[in-house]
Parts: sequence; C-alpha cells; structure tokens
Amino acid sequence: MDEAAQGIATAALTLQSCLLQALVYKGILSRDDALDIVDRSQKAARSAPSAVEAGVVAEITQGCLEGVREGLTEMPFRQ
Repeated sequence: MDEAAQGIATAALTLQSCLLQALVYKGILSRDDALDIVDRSQKAARSAPSAVEAGVVAEITQGCLEGVREGLTEMPFRQ
C-alpha cells in the first residue's frame, strides 16, 4: 500500500471512530449498535475478494478497527 492510500484509509477509520464515539456519547446510537457496526466493518474487510492478496492492508484495517472497538468499549457512557 502506498503512503497516499494508507493515509486515506487511516483518515477514514479515524473518522468512523470519531463519529461512532460521538453518536454513542450523545445517546443517538447505543454502544452495542456502534460495536455491531465495527463488527460488520471487520467482517467486510475480511471478506473482501482482495483481502487475501492485500495481506498487510487487511492486517492494518483489522488493527485499526480493533482500535475503534477498544475506544468505544472504554469511553464513558452518557446516561
């Protein structure tokens, strides 16, 4: 993966993380719903036709999504 593609992927996953956390914090989305979105994103990344060929890209994507999951799990929950 070249640097431009890696930068775009990182930005997209960071945006996903921030949006999900904000929606959960504001009570618009439940934490479970947000975690389900992350799970579906991970499944899509693993199931993509090019996932096996992508190798490192798939690993980076999975690692970033796991970071999103951890951030959602650890963030304070607004009642």
